[in-house]
Amino acid sequence: MMGLDRNLWLLFALNLAVGFSNQLIGPLFPLYLESLSASEMEIGLVVSLASVAATALMLPSGLLIDRIGKKRMLLMSVVLSAAPPAIMPSMGDWRMVTPFYMVFNVAFSFFVPARMAMIAESATPQNRATLFGLMNMAWPISGIVAPTLSGYIVDSFGWGLSFYVAGGIMVVSLLPTLLLSEGESIPLEASDKPRDSSLLGPKYLGFIVLFFVFHLAMTTGQGGVNTVLPIFLKNQMGLSTSYIGLFFTGSSVLTLVTQVPSGWLADRYGRKRMIVACVAPIPLLYAVWPLIDNWVVLLVLNSVAFGLWSMTWPATLALLSDHVPPELRGSAFGVRMTGVRLGFTVGPLIAGYLYSVKGSMAPFLVSAASYLLGIPLALLLKEKPGEGLTETRISRNAP
Repeated sequence: MMGLDRNLWLLFALNLAVGFSNQLIGPLFPLYLESLSASEMEIGLVVSLASVAATALMLPSGLLIDRIGKKRMLLMSVVLSAAPPAIMPSMGDWRMVTPFYMVFNVAFSFFVPARMAMIAESATPQNRATLFGLMNMAWPISGIVAPTLSGYIVDSFGWGLSFYVAGGIMVVSLLPTLLLSEGESIPLEASDKPRDSSLLGPKYLGFIVLFFVFHLAMTTGQGGVNTVLPIFLKNQMGLSTSYIGLFFTGSSVLTLVTQVPSGWLADRYGRKRMIVACVAPIPLLYAVWPLIDNWVVLLVLNSVAFGLWSMTWPATLALLSDHVPPELRGSAFGVRMTGVRLGFTVGPLIAGYLYSVKGSMAPFLVSAASYLLGIPLALLLKEKPGEGLTETRISRNAP
């Protein structure tokens, strides 16, 4: 972490704030909707509608990066995410909460592509996955504290305070956002090769479609689990809100430990190899879920599964950066995140329906099948380290 320059430190601080705010609300949000008399299927619908809104704007936000700049995109994200948490606690009906939760999710779709582009331009092809791993540590750091804290606040003071804290954090995060500088690209090497001007060209289309489908499969599985897990733990295992928060904290602890090593391993031994190795065990971890009736064992299984999925993040981000030139990276990250968000849209809908109609274990089995589909898709990915890059901005102190 000591190798990050000032700009990346500010981005890391902003990432911590965004992660903390989202983790205070997101993991336990299905229980909040349940407290407003929403059924499992209605909860899945609300989560999916919010994800639809974020998905619809993910690609346009990637395309906007080159037009309005990364810093402005980040500012838009912070402003949009600050207001909904202050309003949602006053809503007495889950239907009235839905549009504000949609805005809260849309703000995240502005943040992620701009963040990714800013990190990518600060790396070299040789250290890209490692740098993404370092910066990704902001997510689990916030995830370790926020869900458990949120559970404690809800049990002790009610839902309102948890939402207000989340909104207040986003207001404070305006400071590091305003201090960010975008910098200018410096050419690393000249190239006379003609470039495709669009991701729809033959040079990039096949890879981009495969990348999109792979992330769709991954997050369909994970989105389903995330939505029904709090309800399952409360209704089937009898756990309190505080103990349910521990499930998300456990996942974040493992993710924190693995982000930098997984990035380093991807840089050293190959992005594709790392992705395949991490995805392969996940289907089994969710497939055995119906056989376990001890919540501590389920905590371990869920944490390991989520941790393995998170270990693919640095490798996939570096692999995508390797395949496209700097002027197309904003769009490429937008496509990637569209696949991610679409999975988080489809997954909750499927899981909510299955939980209501087929029983509490069905969503976990379908999630296992979705992750299983990701294995052959990962095997089809092609390694292309450093090719096609003609310019990048190097952070002076980047590792």
